[in-house]
Amino acid sequence: MDLPVTEINLVRGTSGLGFNIRGGVDAPHIQGDSGIFVTKIREDGSAFKDGQLKEGDKVLEVNGLDLSQVTHQEAVSCFVNAGEDVRMKVQQGAEALITKRLEDSMAKQSKGKTPDDKSGSWKLPLMLLLVGVAGAGAFVYWRKAFR
Repeated sequence: MDLPVTEINLVRGTSGLGFNIRGGVDAPHIQGDSGIFVTKIREDGSAFKDGQLKEGDKVLEVNGLDLSQVTHQEAVSCFVNAGEDVRMKVQQGAEALITKRLEDSMAKQSKGKTPDDKSGSWKLPLMLLLVGVAGAGAFVYWRKAFR
């Protein structure tokens, strides 16, 4: 992914770090990406007071621990056990970029299936022609057989 990596240092306050995460190899937040994403920033936590971490950021590391291939619970445990000083590497705005790429990819795939696509337009007229010829043949046979 072509987003720069940002380092964010938070000091756990009395209200905690103050954000929620989703994702993991067992419960991807975004189809095709098992990363850990920030889904909510709470106003009483240190993340809100610091102001750098945003909803939609992808957390790559916590205190040097790689989060790219962890379960959701393992990611939660990393944050819970991170201590007072928490160093994170994040890709800011990653969720929006990944979602946009996914939507663009799906649009390209479905483009070939739109009604105005001419690539398969010969199939229906051919089928109708064959049914018509078969029907006409059956009619002629029936008339001759029952005369």
